[in-house]
Amino acid sequence: MKLSNLTSESLITLDAVFDDRFAAICALTDKIDQAGKLTYKQQFLDAVLLREEEGPTALGEYLAVPHGKSPAVIEPVFACAFLKDELMWQGIDGDEPVNMIFLIAIPPAEAGSTHMEVLTTLTSSLVDDDFRDELLAANSTQQIMKLFGAEDDSSQDENTQQVETDEGSHSESEATSDAKQKQEESQMAKDISQIAYPIVLGVGLLISAFLFLLL
Repeated sequence: MKLSNLTSESLITLDAVFDDRFAAICALTDKIDQAGKLTYKQQFLDAVLLREEEGPTALGEYLAVPHGKSPAVIEPVFACAFLKDELMWQGIDGDEPVNMIFLIAIPPAEAGSTHMEVLTTLTSSLVDDDFRDELLAANSTQQIMKLFGAEDDSSQDENTQQVETDEGSHSESEATSDAKQKQEESQMAKDISQIAYPIVLGVGLLISAFLFLLL
């Protein structure tokens, strides 16, 4: 799964500052709502806060993954924030510092499969120190999206240009081949004409002589 398929630049916040984890959850919920992914913001927010009461959502490695399953969610999505300063978050062994927060919104129909797949992808990716450092060092949402697996627009343009070039070369090759074929056909017709003309002329003379004899 590409993380870029479940988020967008508008859902990414860099150098974020929050007073506490509840302020962070509210701010990221606003992002998801503004992106048009919720039918009822408060219903989803309540689901996230309820999940926070049920157990810790800090997973170690300075990562917090609050999440909520709610009918208010239109489609699976996540908003994320990379913090300017570490924020304390409830973990398994008590509060622990985090500098990355991923708020996941899941509709009930995909509560099992998509939810677990996103969590697995996130945790497996962020265990990599280099990947985590690249995320924290990124200075634009475009860079973050690229790290999440989004294709570079310039690469897409180059690929498109290459396809167009290949198609143009193919068309040019076909045109050259057609012209060559027409030239060969024209030459063949000329050759046949050169051979046939004397034959026709000779037959014509014979017929004329035969008719002359009949007169």
